[in-house]
Amino acid sequence: MSNITREQTLSIQRRLDVAGYEPGPIDGVWGDQTRDALDRALATIQPVAAQAAGLTASDYARAAQAIGVTPAHIYALVEVEGGAGWFTDVRAEILALDGPGGFIDGRLPKILFEAHWFSRFTEGRFDQSHPNVSSPKWNRALYVGGQGEWRRLHNAMELDRTAALQSASWGIGQIMGFNHLKAGYSTVEQFVQAMKRSEAEQLMAMVTFVKNSGLADELARISTDGRPFARAYNGSGYAENEYHTKLEAAYRRHANRG
Repeated sequence: MSNITREQTLSIQRRLDVAGYEPGPIDGVWGDQTRDALDRALATIQPVAAQAAGLTASDYARAAQAIGVTPAHIYALVEVEGGAGWFTDVRAEILALDGPGGFIDGRLPKILFEAHWFSRFTEGRFDQSHPNVSSPKWNRALYVGGQGEWRRLHNAMELDRTAALQSASWGIGQIMGFNHLKAGYSTVEQFVQAMKRSEAEQLMAMVTFVKNSGLADELARISTDGRPFARAYNGSGYAENEYHTKLEAAYRRHANRG
């Protein structure tokens, strides 16, 4: 890997070895054995429960005020998008690949890696050699879900870091990396760093995206009709996923909490 030093590789190998993942020689060389051990470690990471999300009522109120809706609207959107924005596991410390506060340092923002976007951003260069992360068409079968999506992202980053970061959806709002400008960040690297720092920043990126996409009014209307927002935010297949009815039901539940 071009973006990892010998010292960082040694640290990762030592942690993998202590954790029992057998990375091979502790020599500071990033090879197949170290990569395979890292993949095995990633496969063990489990998501935290939604109630451990780390957001406060003030965070929701601030987000709602920013786009002129009620906190119930924000609670509903966060709930339907999957609740907590983190995967958490102490073994993730082995993945601090770019120094202190590194790419992953004990917390993994939730992601979903989209191979068809990676193919588009890399002009199909890796479709044949790496079909699990680069595909000319959307293919549901390529999703592995959960923490396994980090393995796919990690593999894609070794091919083209920027394209890989742009090709994943991130955090609470599952904002695509290529939408970093609409989320309020000038580069995808700045966006990803913010997604790592806190769920509060993930939440504000989500509402900034909603605002800059002209969807605040549609979100406000989920109290009576979730279809316009669902179509714009979730895509043309929203009805198949019952995204709009889930939004409406979640809104009613949170609005009635008192």
